[in-house]
Amino acid sequence: MNSVVIGGTGLIGSKLVTRFGELGHHALAASPRLGINTLSGERLADGLEGTSVAVDVSNSPSFDDAAVLEFFETSTRNLLAVETAAGVGYHIERSIPTIDRSPESR
Repeated sequence: MNSVVIGGTGLIGSKLVTRFGELGHHALAASPRLGINTLSGERLADGLEGTSVAVDVSNSPSFDDAAVLEFFETSTRNLLAVETAAGVGYHIERSIPTIDRSPESR
């Protein structure tokens, strides 16, 4: 199984890429640092070519409310459009709506 981990160089994404490898699956780490950018769409189609599963664990580079909303709306819209065109079968999105209740945020 070929997977792409959007945000694959971050804290969670890098662990997912490693775990996929341990399970015998190929996982491409994708991030702006590696030239694959969901916000601008740069090289996104190249990164998703031949992919069965896209896992999005990306995060906004800004914590400003408007910028965060813009990041997730734009990057998700771009990602879903390219996934559809590339025939990606599964899209997995990380959501952490109660993160403010975690012990680390107190």
